[in-house]
Amino acid sequence: MYWEPELLIMIRILINDLETPATYSDDRITQLAVVSARYVIMDANLSVSYSLNIVAKTISPDPADPNSYDDIFLGLIALKSACLLDQSTFRTRAALEGLSARLGPAALTVGGSLSGYKIILESGPCALYDALVFDYNVGNATAVRAVLSPFVGNNFDPSGLSNSRDNRY
Repeated sequence: MYWEPELLIMIRILINDLETPATYSDDRITQLAVVSARYVIMDANLSVSYSLNIVAKTISPDPADPNSYDDIFLGLIALKSACLLDQSTFRTRAALEGLSARLGPAALTVGGSLSGYKIILESGPCALYDALVFDYNVGNATAVRAVLSPFVGNNFDPSGLSNSRDNRY
């Protein structure tokens, strides 16, 4: 499948997991990508109907197939994957925030980095994902209708609409 190596690279770049050995295995990132694809399908009004199997880690049809490349879907999957991973890291850090242990003269204290992760969540991949989904859905809206009429205020008196001069006032 074409999508696996491409999404692996995209997600690793977004989460800054480029060193060797990598923090996350290829299998774990592939699993994260398929789970993220499930959310993308629910959030975005895509023109292609994708079938996912989270257990088998498959996406069909292949969004990175050179004949039908779907860059929006791939980009949304990468951003959603990075967002889910950042949220997971934030939860882990929040659980450890303020951890303090003391045994005799030795003491261990952890704290202070949680606000940085909160900023990442507010302006990082999660915010980019939400903005891209909104822009895509609005820009590719297919069921848009408008009702155009003159503005009618709360003090409107319909008696002034008569065509006859006798009933006008």
